[in-house]
Amino acid sequence: MRMALSKWSAVLAVLSGITTLVAGPAAWAQSDFPGKTIRVIVPFAPGGATDIVARLIAERMSKQVNQAVVVENRAGANGNIGADLVAHSAPDGYTVLHNTSSIAFTASFGQKVGYDLFTDLTPVSLLVTQPLIFNANPNLGISNVQDLVAWAKANPGKLSYGSSGIGNISHLVTFVLLQAAGIDGNHIPYKGGAAAFPDLMGGQIQILNDPINSSMPFLRDKRARAIATTGRSRSSLLPDVQTMSETVAPGFEAGAWQATMVQGKTPAAIVARLNAEFVKALQDTGLREKLAAQGAEVLATSPDQYLAYLRSEIERWAKVVKASGAKLE
Repeated sequence: MRMALSKWSAVLAVLSGITTLVAGPAAWAQSDFPGKTIRVIVPFAPGGATDIVARLIAERMSKQVNQAVVVENRAGANGNIGADLVAHSAPDGYTVLHNTSSIAFTASFGQKVGYDLFTDLTPVSLLVTQPLIFNANPNLGISNVQDLVAWAKANPGKLSYGSSGIGNISHLVTFVLLQAAGIDGNHIPYKGGAAAFPDLMGGQIQILNDPINSSMPFLRDKRARAIATTGRSRSSLLPDVQTMSETVAPGFEAGAWQATMVQGKTPAAIVARLNAEFVKALQDTGLREKLAAQGAEVLATSPDQYLAYLRSEIERWAKVVKASGAKLE
């Protein structure tokens, strides 16, 4: 699982320095859209990190457009079941995909799916990004990355780490951490973070990487201990916890970002109207406070900005996929 220093340096250079995206004025679409219920497809299970954010935004959108904006969960295949549903929906803007960074990882792996990301879907807006948290079993006495490195070196071959599945962000970010720290670990994939936390608490795995909002309940009641975050700066929810960039991976940052897309042939005017409504919703003070409580940073971009970001994410993570040797089952 180790790679040469020069190879690692090249990968880290690609991963560092994400530029903050700021949306310009969104064009207002001259149409009667929306005239009926908008379905927001969340391609993950109810109650998870993505679902929580999607429902908060949908609630605000409903008030803005005077139409019901309802969330439907279509979980499975690392987000690809929901993505496929939207890719083959009517191109009218009434079926919206609330996607995550997983859609970029699918492309980074070159995974075969039933849709073409750049023709069957079209970007609407980036919404938010949330840092990931490295959670440790609280009984190990590990408080930070330095402690983790010392523990791993004192217990060769015993470090196991959990993730929400092979090839997703929680898996690959942990790979980056271990490589930067010069230690090895045994990857244990789960069907979501909720399934992994019991094993973390039980000691079957020593660390687990998961989004901040789904990690916080376990951190608050001390069933887990945060040892690092992946944001470009420390989280206001965990101000005493170092970032990866402060420790073994200078310049590195990554987030579990969320965004929206619609069917690829959706008229530009409808895409523009949806973009305008999402950007407006994310400017609402009440919504921003609720999202901040989830550890989410608002992005709110134009469709073109999201498209550029998506392409850059695919490119940078493809290099990590290659370096990691990870294979999708």
